[in-house]
Amino acid sequence: MAEPPFRPLSGPVREHLGQPRNTGPWPPELEHLTPAVGEAGSRTSGAFVRFFLAVEAGQIRGVRYEVLGGPPLMAAASRLSGWVSNKPASSEQVPPGLEIAHRLELDRSEHGMALLAEDAVLEALKQAEDGRISQ
Repeated sequence: MAEPPFRPLSGPVREHLGQPRNTGPWPPELEHLTPAVGEAGSRTSGAFVRFFLAVEAGQIRGVRYEVLGGPPLMAAASRLSGWVSNKPASSEQVPPGLEIAHRLELDRSEHGMALLAEDAVLEALKQAEDGRISQ
C-alpha cells in the first residue's frame, strides 16, 4: 500500500509550535484559583488534550493545557487557549473547532484535532458553570 503524500505543516501551525501560547506554570496572581478541568480524546489513540481554566468572577483569567498528539492538536490547543484567555467564562466565547481548523489551515483529515480541543474547553467551562470547582 502506498504511503499518503507528505503534507508540510501550515504557517499558522508552525507559528503555534514555535511559540505556543499559555504554557508553563500558573502566574503567581492565579495560584489561588482552582482550575476547572476538561478532557477530550484518548491516550490510547494518541490524541488527547486536557485544558485547565482559571475562572474568577465569570472571567477566564488563565488557561493551560496538556497535549498528547501531533502538531495539529498542539497548534489547536495553543490557538484555542489564546482565543479564550481573558474572555467571559461562557461556551458562547468558544469558537467552533472547524473555525480553529480553518484558521490553522489544517488538512481536512486533521479537523478532528481542533474538535478535540474545542470539546476539552467546553467540558472545563461546564465544570466551572456547574460549580464543581471552588472559585
